[in-house]
Amino acid sequence: MSVVPARRSRSTVLTAATLGVLLATGVVVASPAAYAADAPAATATATATATATAEPTAKATADKLSLQVDAPATVGRGGGPVEFTETVTNSGTADASFKLRVKAATDASPLANQVIKVEYRDTDGAWKPVTDTVPGLTVAAGATRTVQLRLTTGLHSYWTDRVSTVKLSSAVLDATGSTVLAESTKDVSAEYVTLEVGNAPTTAVIGGAPVEFDVTIKNPSASRFTNVSKVLEADKSSTLQMQKADGSWQTLTGTSLPHAGGDLLYQLADDQNLAPGETFTRHLRLGFTGDAKIGTTYVHPWALLDQGSNYSPVSVGPQYIAINLTGSALGLSVQEPASIGNGGKPVEFTETVTNAGSSDAPFNLKLDASNPNARSDGRIALESLDADGNWKPVGLTFKQQPDGFHFIGSLNDVTVPAHGAKTVQLRLAAPLNNDWAGQSGTVKLASAVLDRTGQYVLAESTKDVALKALDVQTKGAPTTAVPGGTPAEFDISFINSSASAYDNVSPIVQTDRRSTLQVQKADGSWENVTGVPTSQPGADQVVYHLTADKNLPASTTVTKHVRLGFTDGAPIGRTYVNTWAVLGENTDFPASVGPQGFPVDVTSTPVSGTGKGAAGGDTTAVKAGLTSTSGGGSDATGTDSTTDTQSAGGSLAHTGSDGMLAAAAAAAGLLASGIAALFFARRRRSA
Repeated sequence: MSVVPARRSRSTVLTAATLGVLLATGVVVASPAAYAADAPAATATATATATATAEPTAKATADKLSLQVDAPATVGRGGGPVEFTETVTNSGTADASFKLRVKAATDASPLANQVIKVEYRDTDGAWKPVTDTVPGLTVAAGATRTVQLRLTTGLHSYWTDRVSTVKLSSAVLDATGSTVLAESTKDVSAEYVTLEVGNAPTTAVIGGAPVEFDVTIKNPSASRFTNVSKVLEADKSSTLQMQKADGSWQTLTGTSLPHAGGDLLYQLADDQNLAPGETFTRHLRLGFTGDAKIGTTYVHPWALLDQGSNYSPVSVGPQYIAINLTGSALGLSVQEPASIGNGGKPVEFTETVTNAGSSDAPFNLKLDASNPNARSDGRIALESLDADGNWKPVGLTFKQQPDGFHFIGSLNDVTVPAHGAKTVQLRLAAPLNNDWAGQSGTVKLASAVLDRTGQYVLAESTKDVALKALDVQTKGAPTTAVPGGTPAEFDISFINSSASAYDNVSPIVQTDRRSTLQVQKADGSWENVTGVPTSQPGADQVVYHLTADKNLPASTTVTKHVRLGFTDGAPIGRTYVNTWAVLGENTDFPASVGPQGFPVDVTSTPVSGTGKGAAGGDTTAVKAGLTSTSGGGSDATGTDSTTDTQSAGGSLAHTGSDGMLAAAAAAAGLLASGIAALFFARRRRSA
């Protein structure tokens, strides 16, 4: 005899005694769904109506329906959907209608749940969103029903840079959706596209060899991406090449980004796809042209995931690669002049900039010439040879610094070709200045190759250039003379030991107006030289010009053999003979270079023991205030200086005190002999 089970509501409580009776009679306690199936239809409908808005109850202990979820292991955030299946098995003897509830969520970010989507394939083959459950499903008795689903995790700016878990919760509900018949929970790893840089460079040379490195973009998920732009952003002065499969290099063209200061955006591939599990690697070499700035530059390799026209792409990759740019690809070689003449013409020289890099390099060439005594503007000059073949002055700024006086200028926007050289033709001079024309020394020439901004030194050189003044030497000069006696012969040498040529040199002898002077010509004959009275009142002096030729070539010595006599009536006593090279005669500010002069004692009879006649014997010569003795004649060379004197056409300035001492001695001698005083006027050019 069979036992008919009584109807029970969900609130029925089974006592221990009742459960024992049911077990003893062999009655199987079925699930609530089974009761609903066996019960009259009206009762089932009522139950469904009563529980429509409530959560489904927990499943009973003996389901006829079971659930198997073949969840995907991974899904790509921002990638395409990943398909999977959920299979419901009906082990019962009657067909069963059910609903399949599927939910997906992550605890990584509440906002991220807004972009997680589950879809099912409908009977018409179309994919439709699962809002809560997949409705209208039936599984035959003893059969299975497989539902095709797919999971998508969309882009969200707060959910792109780390791996997280999407929890996939599935449940089989009865036809009313009120009771859970079977359920499953699976974890799906939500992966993101990654970008890595292999052998990332830390330094690069402006205009130098490019640096090589790898950019690798990976899709570790089961999603297919169709929206990934593989790009690299770099400085506007960059160049980028990509190695092809055959090993050759393809030059990429960057697109300027105005909002990023003109940075260039390079596309590493036209294809925006990344297949499931795909690894995309490109071997690159990055260079920087000569107009790049020294310092740190930032390179951004990115995978840009497109979110559509209403949103900016989401970037995946390192924040940046910092590269320190240096300028050592450029070198500087200076072929400086060995010397320049003080007051002479400019001397040419070259400065060559070399470029070991693979791109043309613009640069500025800074020039700094200095000397400790060039204490006013204009004492040093530089010129450059322009493209039109004309020499043009380099604008120099005069500055006093602790180590001396500097004359600083630059040539801007010069370019040296890749793997080539640029030679700049220059010339250096110490223009005539009567305050220091007789000084020798050194001009320090400091040159530097700067970047286009003028802020960074790419290469530099410092050279010493000898500054040489003209030298005047007298050999065999007389020490005594007799009025109306035999003239004394001696040599005057005008020495230019510098690389400068002179075109403004007047070789002169200045002495008492009661004198005569002859110059020996090439054929040995003698030419009378007419003395020109000086314009200084009371000076009682004349100037003899030894030649009309004012040129004195570089590294040249011109020697004049002369004979000097004194006429009857010449005053007895000591007089002085000055042998000078006058620079810039007949200009506003001429300068004389040479010894201070040598004394000649004019006597009525030859002085015993002092030589043969007027020219021979031991002599005493004044050399810039110093006394020396030599046999067989004197070399009145002296220290180069400018002296107080007056020549035809203008006054001569002086430097130092030696000239005043000599002038004072001469004046004292003349006054003692009753002759009018000899005055030396001074006219100094302001420093």
